[in-house]
Amino acid sequence: MNKLWIPAAVIAVLLLSSTAHAQQTIGSTTSVTPSATGNYGGNQRTLQTGTSVYHQENIQTGDTGRTAMRFHDNSNLQVGPKSSVKLDKFVYDPNKSAASVAVEAARGSFRFTTGQQNKGSYQVKTPYGTLGIRG
Repeated sequence: MNKLWIPAAVIAVLLLSSTAHAQQTIGSTTSVTPSATGNYGGNQRTLQTGTSVYHQENIQTGDTGRTAMRFHDNSNLQVGPKSSVKLDKFVYDPNKSAASVAVEAARGSFRFTTGQQNKGSYQVKTPYGTLGIRG
């Protein structure tokens, strides 16, 4: 009986470690007023101040909702009411030169402040075009 449990335990550990690796934390919320939601991998959750945010997560605010986020490179994103923003791409390693950040704003208002990466590493996509930050 014990010999059957060993392969099952190994498979369970591998599945859990691959799931944890898939959820790449890219930053956290610094404020949420009065509420905002995040949708990552089909799981919707209510965001609170200090909540981690993830690569490929969709952030939404309601009629009066606002949220602010700080990413690992110290860039900031503030999202206004009635907004929907996807945290599309985030690659950052402070010891490497390769880096990239892309935010996709589907609707609403937002304010983005760059962080410690090369300014050419940032993109903000909107329904009307893509903004590239230069210099």
